[in-house]
Amino acid sequence: MSSLCAARHLITNNLLLPRHYPTVSARLLPTLSLLSPTGNVATTLSSSSAGSASCFSTAPHRQTKNIFELPPNLKIDPRVKSSPFYGAERVNGESRKKEKALPSANAAEVKADDTQPRSSVENLEPDEESVDDYSEEDEDEERVLYNLSTATKPKYSIPLPHRLHVNIHNLATSDAIGTFHLSPLTFGLSPVRVDILHRVVVWQRNKKRGKRNAGARTKTVSEVSGSGRKVRRQKGTGKARAGHSRPAHWRGGAKAHGPKGAVTDYTTKLNKKVRKLGVRHALSQKLLEGNLVILGDMNLETHKTRRLEEMLARFGVGKYGSSALFIDEAEDATADYNNGESDGAKQTGMVYGGLNVNFKVASGNLHKIKVLNQLGCNVYDMLKFEKLFLTLSAVRALEERLEKDLR
Repeated sequence: MSSLCAARHLITNNLLLPRHYPTVSARLLPTLSLLSPTGNVATTLSSSSAGSASCFSTAPHRQTKNIFELPPNLKIDPRVKSSPFYGAERVNGESRKKEKALPSANAAEVKADDTQPRSSVENLEPDEESVDDYSEEDEDEERVLYNLSTATKPKYSIPLPHRLHVNIHNLATSDAIGTFHLSPLTFGLSPVRVDILHRVVVWQRNKKRGKRNAGARTKTVSEVSGSGRKVRRQKGTGKARAGHSRPAHWRGGAKAHGPKGAVTDYTTKLNKKVRKLGVRHALSQKLLEGNLVILGDMNLETHKTRRLEEMLARFGVGKYGSSALFIDEAEDATADYNNGESDGAKQTGMVYGGLNVNFKVASGNLHKIKVLNQLGCNVYDMLKFEKLFLTLSAVRALEERLEKDLR
């Protein structure tokens, strides 16, 4: 029997530790000095000992930088983004010994041991048979190790007011072509009021639900066509008594308890200032997340969907990327074009409903993209789509419209 296993047995049975402790944590090893069975002070145990792994159920932790061992009782999928091991590479670890707990003593023996004085060294001798039986039933268990240096680092938001200074990107190349300073009244609200966003979303969904069951109406007994005379005499026929031919249980009769044309209105009321405040908080949230992209314009030279899909792929938006909401406030340049100015910029700037015509047509077959005018900017769509793209003209129009009541 090794001295280390004997020391472990001494800790478990004679140093006033609870009986249900099967092992001693490896963290306590560097600080424990034990008495040997002969009465001498044993050498201080170290976690770097080569033979310590065979006597403890948990192998001593190796001080390896950025290497973390996943406990066997902790079930975490590293493929989930919320996992602390997301993106971390798994390292092949050595197998460790999985041991069973020492057999517990009988209740009479425990009571007898409590009455004996613990100053005697002879009482500290372990049971060799129990230690031998314990060490022979070891099993191999694979260690799950992760290299945390390869894990995805969390993203931190830029503090205010530096967050309001953003880049202006080119739609065709996704390169930064300048900088722009956003208004703190519209894009710099902190903290973001989640309750305001919830109230606006509920109002929008109720408004979309609108009014239901406006045309369903059935006829009552007094409205169904038919005579009011008595169908047959009251007695003597053996049939049920009947006063007229229009009851609800007769064919061609009235409808019992049917709809009477009442309109069910699901819409709710929400003040306009609260709705505007919700839009400002949604814009501030997008900027806080880093999902707000400012574009110079959304002019396209062609209406082909493939060309637009290639441009959006540079921003990480598309079929295999994120969803996006595009908001524009394009100016109508058809007047100058009809007057004889055949400039290419004027041709690509044809506008209908405040949106570029080529961009609207090209984005029609892209299911993860939605294009709106700045007047249709709403909280529900901004929360539904991951990224928000605003043009400079849309930013100016939104700031002017949303800050009108604040000045």
